[in-house]
Amino acid sequence: AILVGQVGQTPINKKLKSGLSVTLFSLGTGGIRNNRRPYGNEEPVEYANRCAIQWHRVCVYQEHLGGLVLKHALPGTTLYLEGNLEMKVFADPISGMVRRLREISVRRNGRIVFLGNVDKAEGPATGEMKGVGFF
Repeated sequence: AILVGQVGQTPINKKLKSGLSVTLFSLGTGGIRNNRRPYGNEEPVEYANRCAIQWHRVCVYQEHLGGLVLKHALPGTTLYLEGNLEMKVFADPISGMVRRLREISVRRNGRIVFLGNVDKAEGPATGEMKGVGFF
């Protein structure tokens, strides 16, 4: 999957049971309005604002690339990313129900390119990007 969008939440880092670390964040992209209907008493402007964004869960499995995302991807930063569209299936420990979670996984063959920054944010330096293969 190839996505271009803006970071929605501050990235977080989680440790898996296997010892690997994963960086998680959400990415907002332009939405498709053709399959959504306005609510009964909703104004057209409210409908357009509600339908304008689709949110995607992104998981970065490369530790060095995940560190760059943690350091430089503030909410509002524009990113280009390539990753695998995956579905995680697991049993919810609280309710016991089977849950399905779609996400974009950036693994060895994935990439993230910083396209634009928020005013306060600085993009990664060239030296930092060389370690990931982008320079």
